[in-house]
Amino acid sequence: MNKRLLTVGLIGAMFLAAGGCAKKAEPVAAKPEAPKITTVPLVKVPERSQHFMAVNRQLELGGTLYGYVDVDGDMAKLAQSLNDVLGQVAAAQPAAAPFLKQDYAALFATLGFTDVVAAGFSSVPDETGYFRNRTFFYIPGTRHGLLAGLGGAPGPFVRLGLAPADTDAYFESEIDLPSMYATIKEVVTKVGGAEVSASFEAKLKQTSDATAFSLYNFINGLKGRVAMVVRLDGERELRLPAKGNQGLVLPAISLLICVDGVAASVEPTLAKSPQFKMRQEGELKLYEFGPPLPLQGVRPIFAIDGNTLYLATSLEYLKECRSAGPTGLGAQPMFMEALKQVGPEGNGLGYVSPHFFQTLRKLETLNPKMPEQQKQLLGMVLRSMPETDRPLVTVRRNLPDGILVQSYWNRSLKQDVATLAVYNPVTIGMMAAMAIPAFQKVRTASQEKAVLNNLRQLSAAADQYYLEHGVDSATFDELVGPKAYIKRIMPVDGEDYRTITFKQGKPLQVMVPSLRKIVKYGP
Repeated sequence: MNKRLLTVGLIGAMFLAAGGCAKKAEPVAAKPEAPKITTVPLVKVPERSQHFMAVNRQLELGGTLYGYVDVDGDMAKLAQSLNDVLGQVAAAQPAAAPFLKQDYAALFATLGFTDVVAAGFSSVPDETGYFRNRTFFYIPGTRHGLLAGLGGAPGPFVRLGLAPADTDAYFESEIDLPSMYATIKEVVTKVGGAEVSASFEAKLKQTSDATAFSLYNFINGLKGRVAMVVRLDGERELRLPAKGNQGLVLPAISLLICVDGVAASVEPTLAKSPQFKMRQEGELKLYEFGPPLPLQGVRPIFAIDGNTLYLATSLEYLKECRSAGPTGLGAQPMFMEALKQVGPEGNGLGYVSPHFFQTLRKLETLNPKMPEQQKQLLGMVLRSMPETDRPLVTVRRNLPDGILVQSYWNRSLKQDVATLAVYNPVTIGMMAAMAIPAFQKVRTASQEKAVLNNLRQLSAAADQYYLEHGVDSATFDELVGPKAYIKRIMPVDGEDYRTITFKQGKPLQVMVPSLRKIVKYGP
């Protein structure tokens, strides 16, 4: 073999071996193709919920959460179920029958529950980690009942000028309390009858010489905006007095509440009260609370401007809020940026600053000697509070076909129930204050009717006993029992019918503990 050829071959083999041991070059990755934009297919029209498109128009699809539910007709089914179930209960408990046997479908319609035929919600995270949340209640027709009390068309937040620049929490809501009251009264009439309804309204209209206050006039005056302005001072303390210990220490709070339309119903009470001193400043009437309170920095004051009522923790804070104007919270960049996410107009607004939560977290350090059980409960509450560097804001808006709630929060609706945003704390309090006494009145009236029915049966049995035995008195055991005139008498709420004295010509009467009164029947 030629030596030259052998040398060339050996050198070539060496290079090939070296190349085999070397790291192979990585292939260049191909650029991924841009995803094709496609539409989300919907079910066929005959299979589709007839309300879906109307709800979907108000939501955002493609975020972390999207939901839709059709509830058209569900309230009627629920009402029928209640009729069936409570009808059986009424049969077993005759004393409760007047209260339980109701047309629940008609009651639900009166309350406005049947107005909502579909609802939807969505949550979309933005590039900053916050979420645009939406909840929409689809109401294709006119809002009735309690829903009608949420106001009319959306508009500017007219009371925002009361909030100073350093406001920590601000709430504003449009409310039509006369409309809500009309609904409650109609429900009371349907459940308890015209007599109970008239009695309920008469109670609301009652006034005393000492106060001259009529809850009825207050309710019928509140048609407009209600606003609340809150500021927490993390540098100053507010100590709540308590017996036997140091009391609870809170961050100092400044509060203003503004209510449209009710001044005329409240002013006579303020004028009569010896606790308040009135003085005039221009068109503003000031009613200052005279006696000192054991709360440093808190000296309540009422103010009346036209038919608008103000309540503040101090005169200084009242004046500061009324002079906030265009340089207040509404002009602050942080607030403006938050409001940009949910819209500048509506029927309700809720705003909470980061400073609000930061200040509340100081409660643990302000109360180091708090009992251990209370400290654990407080710690649990504080740990559930948001940790955020931006405000949380929510807007409720009445649309022609429903109610839209938009919020810009640091979490999605997976963690929070957006429907609670429909009512701010002031609205909830107003509705509860009106509804609870109304239904309590219905319950009381129903109980009294049931007791009267029991006394009526006993009176008839006693008359029969007197006639058959030629006597003018009887005992409970002679009238009630397996072989007596009445098989069984069911107490309504703790009354003892054995205490009744059965004497011919005298009325029967029994004490009912829950009613705190004696119910009588007979001549």
